[in-house]
Amino acid sequence: MLLAIDVGNTATILGLWDGKRLLERWRIATDPLRMESEYVVLLRELFAASGRPGPDAAIVSSVVPPVEWELAAALGELYSVEPLVVNAENAGLEVDLENPAEVGADRLVNAVAALAYDDPRGRYVVVDFGTATTFDLVETPGVYRGGAIAPGPRTAAEALSLRTAKLPRIDLSRAPERAVGRSTVQALQSGLVLGYAGLVDGMVRRFLAEAGEALVIATGGFARTVEPVCATLDVVDDDLTLKGLRLIWEKSA
Repeated sequence: MLLAIDVGNTATILGLWDGKRLLERWRIATDPLRMESEYVVLLRELFAASGRPGPDAAIVSSVVPPVEWELAAALGELYSVEPLVVNAENAGLEVDLENPAEVGADRLVNAVAALAYDDPRGRYVVVDFGTATTFDLVETPGVYRGGAIAPGPRTAAEALSLRTAKLPRIDLSRAPERAVGRSTVQALQSGLVLGYAGLVDGMVRRFLAEAGEALVIATGGFARTVEPVCATLDVVDDDLTLKGLRLIWEKSA
């Protein structure tokens, strides 16, 4: 079995694959201070609770190097597994950038997963709602063209709460029914949910105007919230990154 791990700035997602079947999906907080011994305990508890045997292979995409190192050490200690760490050289893509090494591994992994949709247009825009909202363009047979980065909705919400004395933290789990808020909370929900829907639609339309028709795929924790109020999203795939990790592993193996 393959353990696929996506280490983001806020959350780390772990997926256990048996072939093409996703058996388990775990989400934990990303903590750069967590040590190898703590990951040993955490992994042991996750697998014990699920009743699954440990993995015989692992693959990691990470934007937080300290977490990547400690996790790799824990996997080696627990399961004698050395994880494949995704980068621009082993992702299986032509990275059409001035400096391919600077693109985040998670974005490359998403691009690989998008290509598996095999859309006849041969072009894909991936919108990933994480700590940052990223937009990525990939074309068949496997060319990563570049993208755009904006603050994520929850990052913006936290910044507002920290930098303004009277604006509260709010729930962003669903879209508001109207744009004109009748309270401070409603106004924040409108700006952060409907406002981000406008940002996404605007950016996607600019991508399509520059590159041509494409399948637009959304993923990340905020994708389901914004899906009903976005006009440009074709597919929401909660497990896009985990699928990309599995595909990269299969190609490498």
